[in-house]
Amino acid sequence: MWTWLSENYGVVSAVASVATLGVWVAYLQLFYMSYRHQLRPKILITRGGGHKLSARCMLTNMSPEIVFIQGLLVRLAFDDRELFCSLSDIEKVANQGRDPRSELFQGPLSSGEYLDLGSFEDLATAAMENCVPPTGIDDLRELGVTAVGIYPWHEQMVAAERSFTVRHEHGRRALVSDKPTARQIRSQRELRRIERIMWEKAQD
Repeated sequence: MWTWLSENYGVVSAVASVATLGVWVAYLQLFYMSYRHQLRPKILITRGGGHKLSARCMLTNMSPEIVFIQGLLVRLAFDDRELFCSLSDIEKVANQGRDPRSELFQGPLSSGEYLDLGSFEDLATAAMENCVPPTGIDDLRELGVTAVGIYPWHEQMVAAERSFTVRHEHGRRALVSDKPTARQIRSQRELRRIERIMWEKAQD
């Protein structure tokens, strides 16, 4: 055995070096992937205070860095049509005594910080009053909320969306979501689509 190792020392040494290099490459790749995953932005859109339309819409930044909230898109789905409204483009002045970011749907949000955007009914009503032909909230079938922001770490647009079905039961309107948390939008195609919608709404 020792004789064979002595005679083939060069080959054994080369194989060992390649194996060591492979281990280090795999380790560095795992480290890099873990590092990137930790820095990925994550925005939560949650419902607080029940399941009715009067429940509060809470926006939380769970990213490791600051996210600048650039706008809020509301999707309204009726039996015969689907419409989008950018609440950030509505002419509005923040009320004194309340966080202006919650009123204007814009501003920096630190890691772990949250905003109370108002009730879902308030968001739907504001969207219908400003972006939808006259209609009643009783005709609403689905309500979607998309938060759009800029993540300084990679200086690109980030977005998250949460959709709810509006169920009418026993004279009450309830919000039902098919997912437990907001969907993080990472597809460049979807982000470009959202950017286009934001731009179009800003021109209205």
